[in-house]
Amino acid sequence: MLREGPGKYAGDKYDEEKVKAELDKLPDNMTTDEAYNHLVALLAEDYKPEVKALDELDPTIRTDRETPGSVNAPEEGKLPKRVNVEILLDASGSMAGRVSGGVKMDLAKDAIRNFVSKMPKGAQVALRVYGHKGSNQQKDKALSCKSTEVVYPLDAYDKSSFQKSLDKFRPTGWTPLAAAIEQAKDDLSGETGGNVENIIYVVSDGIETCGGDPVKAAKELHDSEIQAIVNIIGFDVDNAGQRALKKVAEAGGGKYTTVNTGEDLRKHLEQEYDRLRNEWTIWGLDSASDAREIWGEKIDILNEASYGIQDKYLREHERMVEAKDYLEKKGKLQDERALHDKIWNRRNLLYDYRYERHDKLRNLLWDSKDKEIERVKEKAGDMEKKYEQ
Repeated sequence: MLREGPGKYAGDKYDEEKVKAELDKLPDNMTTDEAYNHLVALLAEDYKPEVKALDELDPTIRTDRETPGSVNAPEEGKLPKRVNVEILLDASGSMAGRVSGGVKMDLAKDAIRNFVSKMPKGAQVALRVYGHKGSNQQKDKALSCKSTEVVYPLDAYDKSSFQKSLDKFRPTGWTPLAAAIEQAKDDLSGETGGNVENIIYVVSDGIETCGGDPVKAAKELHDSEIQAIVNIIGFDVDNAGQRALKKVAEAGGGKYTTVNTGEDLRKHLEQEYDRLRNEWTIWGLDSASDAREIWGEKIDILNEASYGIQDKYLREHERMVEAKDYLEKKGKLQDERALHDKIWNRRNLLYDYRYERHDKLRNLLWDSKDKEIERVKEKAGDMEKKYEQ
């Protein structure tokens, strides 16, 4: 029934007078099957578009919103996103000074260690130090100003290896900030393209003291194909130093922040995780909204097809009953009651099909929506916990 037809006068083609003219041509004393087949040929509706829509309706609901700060499955023809974080740590002699909480270098190392240990999945980290050789005496200035070294090359975070890299140096010399920023470009060489995000954090307690131009270096790095964002964290820096370092951050497309204690530094770095945690919260809410929107779109398709079938079989039934009555009036039927029952049986079968198909798909869509909302809620919750301090 769903795949037969359409009849000659189905749908908008229906014309009562023309149908009666066709019925007048039919022979007298028709059997129930003969009369029914003629009615189908004339009046059966075309259910194929609605059936096709139901057949093609995938009840699966799956959102694909990009996740915050992590590697995602790539779109077709695109590479996965990579997040690279490089920390440039000032190891000049002044970092041996004390602030509330302890020695600045020790506090910086602790804060950095805690920060990188919670890097988002798929992220790579690098650590470069500068000013860690010679001394802050004039006689050692040339040596110290050349001392900038990557102690943890760009790679996934490994707790043991990263700890060893932190143990390789102590604060001793001058502050070749510009040179460190310039060489960060080498550390990130090849990390280019729209699928790559490069972020640099400079932790320093003072300005450039080696004659370099960190503003120029930051701008060149930011404007290069690497497109790194250079953030500066000023650790116990005086007002003049803050103004100078702020210019470096602005040139690097990043932000400048002042911290005065080890606790301030730790909290500032952890704010990155507050940001990511908030982004995961928003991701969860938005993904759940996406799931509801997808569900709504598919429910609309289901309802349009399902109620389209209902409208058609009700219209078809009414026309067939009228045609049956006309044939009975003309004396063309052997058994009017049997034809009546056959027409009603057709209506009931179409009703059952429509109801069962609609009910099954509706339940699948509801279950799929609820499961997807639960999935993204659980994933967002897990990631929020990961970034809790």
